[in-house]
Amino acid sequence: MEKKNPFVSIIITNFNKEKYIYQTIKSAINQKYKKFEIIVIDNFSSDNSCKIISKFKNVKLLFNKQKKTGALNQIKSIEIGLKNCKGSIICLLDGDDLFSKNKISQIVNFFNDNPNYNAVLDLPIIFKNISKSINFKYDEKRKKKSSIWPTTFPTSTISIRKKYLRKCIQVFKKNKFENLEIDFRLCCLFSIFGNNYNILRKKLTYYRQVEDGIMSNYYKFGKNWWIKRSEAFNFFFYFRKKYKKKYSFSLDFFVTKMISKILK
Repeated sequence: MEKKNPFVSIIITNFNKEKYIYQTIKSAINQKYKKFEIIVIDNFSSDNSCKIISKFKNVKLLFNKQKKTGALNQIKSIEIGLKNCKGSIICLLDGDDLFSKNKISQIVNFFNDNPNYNAVLDLPIIFKNISKSINFKYDEKRKKKSSIWPTTFPTSTISIRKKYLRKCIQVFKKNKFENLEIDFRLCCLFSIFGNNYNILRKKLTYYRQVEDGIMSNYYKFGKNWWIKRSEAFNFFFYFRKKYKKKYSFSLDFFVTKMISKILK
């Protein structure tokens, strides 16, 4: 029966999410599917979020003790979660996002019906507050282009088999590409490997746009934005070349490289 009712691990990364972490954990606890665990890994928070987390008796709180940049801290935290989790399916969740009540049951159903897939992405509802939300824009054409990376789905929309996530993280050059979060890295790898993942066209995740999030230092067309964009191209083309996939350089690539070089 394990195949039809697999154990699921919800891995939450937290950094100073005192305002949101209670709601995030409650959305995980309130799942209709009941064979799961919740693991929270804290990234050197200085607020009261860890006190809030510790009040949940059935939530395992772990700590990242190797401080790096924000993106690399996130990846290291997920590694810690992987080493300490029991589930065969991993649902990633940021400390300020929410799952719908039927998220895990829908993910389990997908993997049961599609044993050859290693990952699935669901469509998020994006909001700044509960009363105002917008739909996530997904560009199907970007999936097929060899000159630019595919649409990046937020971390909290990514569900993945445990063994496959381990392989993906091992593939990453963890001490390089310091500005690139795990959602971008995984979406690039998914597109390169092609038939390993699918998109579940259901709205199962609430993605919260916050001013102090991991993307807050990357204002559009600002210095860090250009540098990160250049790094994203480097990552994308490095792995396309590594796995002998077709790739081509666009005008966007050359403009990005030129501006980022001037700004450094």
